Amino acid sequence: GPSLHSQLATEIRAAVAAEGDLTVAALEKMPLTKSVVWEALRIEPPVAFQYGKAKEDLIVRSSDNKFYIIKKDEMIFGYQPFATKDELVFADAEKFVPDRFVGSDGEKLVQNVYWSNGRETDSPTVNDKQCPGKDLVVLLSRLVVAQFFLRYDSFTCEAEKFLLGSKTTFTSLTKATSAK
Repeated sequence: GPSLHSQLATEIRAAVAAEGDLTVAALEKMPLTKSVVWEALRIEPPVAFQYGKAKEDLIVRSSDNKFYIIKKDEMIFGYQPFATKDELVFADAEKFVPDRFVGSDGEKLVQNVYWSNGRETDSPTVNDKQCPGKDLVVLLSRLVVAQFFLRYDSFTCEAEKFLLGSKTTFTSLTKATSAK
């Protein structure tokens, strides 16, 4: 809504003004923008289903301290929203909380975001199935949000479920009242 839009516009425009342009350094001065992107990926992971074959015997621990044994060569299926909307980890897990990942406590929660077939805090390797472009996805998403709020103060939209994801239609855009 308008309150969040105003906060994002203020944060983004201040960081860009301080850096002189929209740079990676400017993006790093936008904790709310980063949090909004992570929250969007947490709420609706782009790839909800993952699967793989266990390469060795595994013991998996859930957030409520239950243990599950997975034997070598067994198929593992994961449904990301079970992890990303776990009420034991995320308060109001079904609700979009823009500043969920701001501050030291928020930064600790980032390890529980699994949109990329692995922890957000992990780096992909050739030995796992984590998305090798995950950092680029987050960076480009932050750039899109920043570019948007450099140009617009606010917007309204209609969101609906569409096929396997969602569809968003912008119904109004308010041009920026202050330039970068």
